[in-house]
Amino acid sequence: MESVIPLHGHNLLKLLLFLTILHHVPHSTTSLDLLPKEALPTKSGYLEVNSTTGSALFYTYYEAQKPTTPLSQTPLLIWLQGGPGCSSMLGNFYELGPWLVTSNVSVKHNPGAWNRIFGVLFIDNPIGTGFSIAASPQEIPRNQHDVAKHLFIAIKKFIKLDDMFKTRPIYVTGESYAGKYVPALGYYILKKNAILPVSSRVNLAGVAIGNGLTDPATQTATYAVNAYYSGFINDKQKKILENLQKKAKLSHVVVLNAGHLVPADQPLNSQAMIEDWVLDRGLFAD
Repeated sequence: MESVIPLHGHNLLKLLLFLTILHHVPHSTTSLDLLPKEALPTKSGYLEVNSTTGSALFYTYYEAQKPTTPLSQTPLLIWLQGGPGCSSMLGNFYELGPWLVTSNVSVKHNPGAWNRIFGVLFIDNPIGTGFSIAASPQEIPRNQHDVAKHLFIAIKKFIKLDDMFKTRPIYVTGESYAGKYVPALGYYILKKNAILPVSSRVNLAGVAIGNGLTDPATQTATYAVNAYYSGFINDKQKKILENLQKKAKLSHVVVLNAGHLVPADQPLNSQAMIEDWVLDRGLFAD
C-alpha cells in the first residue's frame, strides 16, 4: 500500500508542515505570504456526505489553465490518492497539481500539471483522511461500497457549485490503493445513473488507475511475469524476482525514476499520457 512507498522522509515532513500551515493560517495571510496568487485553487472547502453528523470530504479544485474547449465541455478529472488514508494533497503538491512544494517549503510551477487543459478536483478520501472530517471513528468506511457512496454524494454536491460542471465529462483517476476506490466509484456511479433521471446523473466518461493495488493477492504473485513480458527484465532477472516473490512476499516493485508516484517521477510523460487518453489520441486513438 502507498504508505510503504519510499518518499524521502524529510520531504514528506515538509509537505505535511506546509499543508498544516496552509490549512490553519487565515486566508488573507495564506494568499499573501505562502502562495503566489496564481497558485491558489479555484475552489476549495468541504462537501458534506452526512447531513446528520456533519461528516464531510475536503476538496481542492483547479480550473483548466489553457482549455482547448468551452468550459462547459472541458473534461474534469477527479484525483483520488491511495494509502489507504493518504491525503490527495500529496498528489496535488507533490505530483500533478499546478504548483509543487519544494525542499525549502516554498512552491514552484509544475510544467507537468494535469490541469493544463482539464479541470482537476482533488478529494481527501475517505472521511477521516487528510483534512476530511469524520464525525466519529465508527463512521469511517470499512468497505468500498461506503467509500463510493460518500464520493458519489460529494461529487453530486460539487457539480451543483457551478452550472457549467453539469455538462462536463468526468474522469475518475487515482493511484495505488485508489485501484480499489476508482473502480468502486465507477461501478457505483453506473448503478446509480441507471435509476436516476438524466438531469441528476453524474456524467462519467472514464476511469484511470495508475499502479493500482486492485487485487494484491493476484498482483504480487505476477510481478516477475509482467515485468518479463513487458521487456523490463531478462530471463536471469525473472528467475531472481520469482524467487523473491516466493520468499520475501513482495508487496511492491519500484523501478528507479519510473516508480510508484509516476506523475512525480515522469511529470511531462504522465501529463501527455492522461491528455492523450482523455482526448483519444496518440496510443489511445481509435
